[in-house]
Amino acid sequence: MPTEANMQTTGTLAADIVAEWFAEPLLERPEKTCVFYAICDKETIPTGNGQTVEFTRYERLPLPFRPLEEGVTPVLTPMTISKVMAVLDQWGAVIGITDRAEMTVKHPTMQIARELLSDQHEETVDREVQVVLMGSSGVYFGGNKASRALLTAADVLRSDDIRRIVATLRQNGAKPREGGLYWGVVDPFVEADLNKDPTFVNAGTFSQVKTLKEFVIGDWMGVRWHRSNHIPIISQMAAAAIDTAAVTGVSIPAGGTGFDAGSTVRTKVTRLDPQTQFETVIDDEVATTNVAAFGVAVTINTDPSAISGIYRVYSTLQDGATGTVTLQVQVVHTVGTAQTITLVKLGAVTAPAYVVTPTGPVAPPNAPAAINVHVSYVLGQGHVACTNLKGGLQTTYVPRTPSISDPLAQRAAAGWKRMFKACITNPDFGRRIETASDFN
Repeated sequence: MPTEANMQTTGTLAADIVAEWFAEPLLERPEKTCVFYAICDKETIPTGNGQTVEFTRYERLPLPFRPLEEGVTPVLTPMTISKVMAVLDQWGAVIGITDRAEMTVKHPTMQIARELLSDQHEETVDREVQVVLMGSSGVYFGGNKASRALLTAADVLRSDDIRRIVATLRQNGAKPREGGLYWGVVDPFVEADLNKDPTFVNAGTFSQVKTLKEFVIGDWMGVRWHRSNHIPIISQMAAAAIDTAAVTGVSIPAGGTGFDAGSTVRTKVTRLDPQTQFETVIDDEVATTNVAAFGVAVTINTDPSAISGIYRVYSTLQDGATGTVTLQVQVVHTVGTAQTITLVKLGAVTAPAYVVTPTGPVAPPNAPAAINVHVSYVLGQGHVACTNLKGGLQTTYVPRTPSISDPLAQRAAAGWKRMFKACITNPDFGRRIETASDFN
């Protein structure tokens, strides 16, 4: 049916239609549960005492191995002191907002900025404690496997795994944290694995029905369990994302000297999570060699699996051993483009070519194919400490006031800063756990 003459429609009245209506309530942000700072032993460095803290422990005395002889003084027993040192890092962030933004934007931007900064601070501290915990030598792999790369989909966290870990900590003399229990932290997927564990379900049916109904773990196997959704989940990088090849002759970057013919160089690439900056996607270590002198070209491909983000390229020196690759360069990649980093033995080269060095962080171990690796913790008292400079967190707010640098009072800013550092004080008093999950 044709429209009647002079009938006014949204088309004829378009000039008077509000382009968009901005709803008053803001959409909810994802909530991150940060628990790791709470598990640290705390130590504060007074002002004017530097930025390095040293923890001291007197080790247990060895037991005498023979009875005393009558009238003979025994050999003096030595005392052994162990020390752990940490150097504080300073972290911080600032948000600046112009007067026009504050006056014209619908929502209270400065108030929102300060809320976001508060969340950012808490998550930064939580991440840095985890970075230290991830580097601890005390690690248990699901199913009692020997390494991360050997994990399979069947290696989810079970009650027997917790029994092994708790028994080990007790044997090591690790003190419980509260209520005679160790403190455990899992992500929501591992929590789901434990919640359906047959031993847990059978016990819950008779005495802990609430834990089953509310889909939580609570106290189980000598551990008081806590949930965090701020723990990294690790996966293997898609094969199509990275190419590694030897380059020879004129393809070796100008000014660089290639690795010796017949030698081997091992490389690895990782990708950082864009929000947390954890290394969550890990390429397999690759060994490159050639019959002639060569450089190693590592290419982040145009394949869609090489998504935008920050990538780290690791390498050994010439003939370096497996597992000793160290960080060489960090690059920002845009999906759909190809970026090649070339590594050489010696010389004076310019980016994107680099001379390999032995210093820097060591790359994380390979991830297993086809499964995600979930990280959990069981921690006793005295396993990890966090040191702060006196004053702790400092927050700032700079209002819009006239000054030499801002004579028209056009800018306001808010920020935070904090000097702190976590460190492992006794590796034997805690365990990192790496497992698969039936739910992710």
